[in-house]
Amino acid sequence: MSKFFAGMFCGALLLFVVMHYHIVHGTNGVVLVPKISNNLSNVYTDIRDFDLNDWRNHKTLAAAIMQSSQSKLLEDSAYNSFGQSMRQAVDHLFGDDSPNGVH
Repeated sequence: MSKFFAGMFCGALLLFVVMHYHIVHGTNGVVLVPKISNNLSNVYTDIRDFDLNDWRNHKTLAAAIMQSSQSKLLEDSAYNSFGQSMRQAVDHLFGDDSPNGVH
């Protein structure tokens, strides 16, 4: 009977976390960002390779990040996306068609 109650407690705790927080995997690890509205959308999001189109598709997550003290997540994602775009442009300019610049 105690295993049943332990399972119920763990399930309720997990449901509370996913209803109230976004679990965001950024360049500095995994962080919890408070949700603006309590629901089961965007439970876990890996933003390490996000570009502008990804942020357009995750507007509620971006707003929640801006309202929290985790706005550094947006800056890191934008910096990584910009750096990748610049590397692709330079590779294209110099005729390097390999994905990582390795021959």
